[in-house]
Amino acid sequence: MSLSHELATRALALDPSGFDPSALGFARDAIADMIGCALLGAPTTTTEAALLKGIQGEGPCHVLGRREKLGRLDAAFVNGVSGHALDYDDTSKSLSGHPTVIIIPAILPIAETLQTSGRAFLDAYVIGVEAATRFARGVNFAHYEKGWHPTATLGIFGAVVSAGILLKLDVKSMANAISMAASLASGIKANFGTDTKPLHAGLAARNGLFAALMAAEGVNAASTALEHPQGFLEVFNGKGHYDADRMLTDWGTPLDLMNPGISIKKYPCVYSVHAAIDAVIELHDGSVPDSTAVEDVVVRMHPRRLLPHVRNPATSALNAKFSLSYVVARGLVNGTVRLDHFEDSALGDPEVMRIMDLIRMEEMPDDFPDYGAEVVVRTKDGQEVRNRIETPLGRGPESPLPTEMLERKFLDCASRSLTADGAADVFGMLMQLDRLARVSDLVAAISTSTRPTKG
Repeated sequence: MSLSHELATRALALDPSGFDPSALGFARDAIADMIGCALLGAPTTTTEAALLKGIQGEGPCHVLGRREKLGRLDAAFVNGVSGHALDYDDTSKSLSGHPTVIIIPAILPIAETLQTSGRAFLDAYVIGVEAATRFARGVNFAHYEKGWHPTATLGIFGAVVSAGILLKLDVKSMANAISMAASLASGIKANFGTDTKPLHAGLAARNGLFAALMAAEGVNAASTALEHPQGFLEVFNGKGHYDADRMLTDWGTPLDLMNPGISIKKYPCVYSVHAAIDAVIELHDGSVPDSTAVEDVVVRMHPRRLLPHVRNPATSALNAKFSLSYVVARGLVNGTVRLDHFEDSALGDPEVMRIMDLIRMEEMPDDFPDYGAEVVVRTKDGQEVRNRIETPLGRGPESPLPTEMLERKFLDCASRSLTADGAADVFGMLMQLDRLARVSDLVAAISTSTRPTKG
């Protein structure tokens, strides 16, 4: 039996009636967060360009936070782009990327046009996360470190499986869809910090949906597209750098959504630096309230988190989101890291630039918490203080973002596209997603509340 067939069998064998209510609640929160991020990204120039240059015409599906309606594939593409445009969407440790921004844009057009219930939508999402992350366990971290962008290259398998669930594909068709997706996967980390990164998300969502739709029409693909000598595993990872058996074990026991879980971002920047931000904000609020007294800063993190794009200085609003020195300086200077800190006008702050020049980065041993950080600050009077954060807030179900904080983030993001009353109503519907009769009602509520696009 081929690997695609084995994966399809496991995906279709998952029984949603046995999903723990806490998993459904966490899935609901992740979906709400992703939709908020798409509403934030809807007015950006990247989303605007995707609408103008990447679409085929009008259709029945809504673009979140905008007045346009597109065909299913185009809507998946644009909603994926807007959801990832400002890099505020959730992440998965297993995936080493952003699962929800691939899966939800892929299945929203199906749910909208087929009158899918909120519970069925949630179930398809949970199964898609499991598929993407189980696939990822067989190829990471070598896949990530090689330079692929797993959000796109692995997230597409979550998108195709979720879409296949809603389209009611059988095992044979689901296997064909997975094999087809292997030929449609792409995305390289060299484009981090540019407008191209969110295009990865849009294309992966669109291509995952496309593969599922093609398979539903009987289009086939090589059964061994994954394990073939010139298939996905050998081409993307190379011999000795993957373990297909790891993809097939322990599906749903527990769901990857819950362990190790999905992280919902507290700050609008790459998740690798969140523990360092938490650490310096605590220092700012305690022993180092005045950044002008700071003389030296050392940030220590797991080597997996100190990759080149994280070590780089901030030279634009986009790559500032990946700059450890910038966000740590912001935390020390301002005691917070906000959306407006990632606008071009914010980058020239002289005190932030001064602190950035002081920051040194050091690697911690491999047994240091993967997403943890230790910060040591020395002041001009010779005082040395340190703070260590092992688990940043939002790090999966073990340290979830409180509901009130999730709501504040959603309303802040949604305010870029929706009326205040509309944003509050939409959040309320999202918190009851499992009880919603039709996902199309949610999309309609978003559309009704959307303000006209400026310009």
